Amino acid sequence: MLTIGNYTFTSRLLLGTGKYPNADIQREAVKASETNVLTFALSRIDLDNIGPDPIEQLDRNDFTLLPNTAGAKTAEEAVRLARLARSSGICDMIKVEVIGDPPTLLPDPVETLKATEILLAEGFTVLPYLSDDPMLALRAEQLGAHAIMPGASPIGSGLGITNPYNLQLIIEKANVPVIVDAGVGAHMMRPKRCNTERMRCC
Repeated sequence: MLTIGNYTFTSRLLLGTGKYPNADIQREAVKASETNVLTFALSRIDLDNIGPDPIEQLDRNDFTLLPNTAGAKTAEEAVRLARLARSSGICDMIKVEVIGDPPTLLPDPVETLKATEILLAEGFTVLPYLSDDPMLALRAEQLGAHAIMPGASPIGSGLGITNPYNLQLIIEKANVPVIVDAGVGAHMMRPKRCNTERMRCC
């Protein structure tokens, strides 16, 4: 079981919904994953015309949708996207992504923590996407983040876990779920001596 704030899931896998070659492959991948949570970029959706099914040809009633603020470059942009998602009835759980370096899509730590603090104060369930810095993860948890999402390696790199020791430190210190995110790819290696019962993979 995976508990994030007031949400409880039977699967510990969170699945992205972008960059599938077509809707049929997307649907089959979602089915095979047996995930409970589908993540998606708010920037890909027309929030003024949300309709009953924001993820094309997938029944949103079977999943909890986890919108993210990908594309935001400042805390203010991330907060605006999160507010739009909640007011549109999507979800009050949000993955905060504030990108500081567009070529690698690495997060901006200062703006991410700023957005996290604002959204927590507004009652959101917040999952910040961070670099694999143990002190940054600790600071996010101290702010009240409901889960921590450190990147295993840059988004889209497929390099796997490039710094297992840092992830181990984050997991050992965390009192909230740690969801390993970004760059996991097909060659993911578990951190040595890591408590895998507390690992969460995305």
